[in-house]
Amino acid sequence: MRTQRECERTEACRPTERGRQASPVGRSGPRAAAVALAVVAALAAGTAPALAQPAATAATAATAAPASPAAGAEGERIHQALSSSTVEKAIDAAESHKGKPYAWGGTGPDSFDCSGLVQASFREAGVRLPRIAQDQVNSGTRISYSRAERGDLLYWTDNGGYAYHVAIYLGGGRMIDAPSSGRRIGERAVTHYNLAGAVRL
Repeated sequence: MRTQRECERTEACRPTERGRQASPVGRSGPRAAAVALAVVAALAAGTAPALAQPAATAATAATAAPASPAAGAEGERIHQALSSSTVEKAIDAAESHKGKPYAWGGTGPDSFDCSGLVQASFREAGVRLPRIAQDQVNSGTRISYSRAERGDLLYWTDNGGYAYHVAIYLGGGRMIDAPSSGRRIGERAVTHYNLAGAVRL
């Protein structure tokens, strides 16, 4: 019997056409891409003002973080090598929401969908992430699940490679997430069905 896949169910998180993803922020397309490239160039040249970033200087971020269309479209900085204290703050924040219900498009504080939980948890730790699962996956370095460490994001994809679910890895084969409709936020064993890998922020 085929296992029902977990899914980010908010309409804003579904692609509107093949190969594209809708953004609730409404900032996408060629203009946003051009702005993102200009920001990256300014950062590399040292002419842009520094943005706050946990465990990394602006200069380090400019050299360590490659441009990502999704991250640039959201106007977010790509975070690399978060400190262990930042990771633990994000995990603590996620755990503080245990027992709250999954809600389609939920961003808290009373209910969440999968990417809403991830975004809110890292925001409480001082890390800005995009709203959508696919964009969150593009906000760091993709690695295999076998290399995942505590605080990395785990993600699941459909046959086209589109990320439809994210969770925060706790280590030891455990994760915390907002699973699906009718279920509640909590810790559980990592589900390997359609698991694509992990993301190091």
